[in-house]
Amino acid sequence: METARTLLEDIAQYFGSPATPRDQLDLLRRDRLDAEAEIRSVLDRLASKYDLPSEDVDETMSSIGAAIGDMTYEPETEYLEDIDGRPPL
Repeated sequence: METARTLLEDIAQYFGSPATPRDQLDLLRRDRLDAEAEIRSVLDRLASKYDLPSEDVDETMSSIGAAIGDMTYEPETEYLEDIDGRPPL
């Protein structure tokens, strides 16, 4: 599973941060998906090489997704507060 990005999006990322909290939130969420896709690819290769069940990869990815969510919780919450003008529930 890979996510596609346009060349312009990649170039824009290197020249500065997104202008609005909504753009920053979108970029954070895209980056999280990209990270999970890269990790999934590595785990799929490992599972294939050692004939591991796909259920093990799925379970591991669930944990990794939760860890990435925990790691990016603070900036995501800040972007949501900036967008809504109030803390999320």
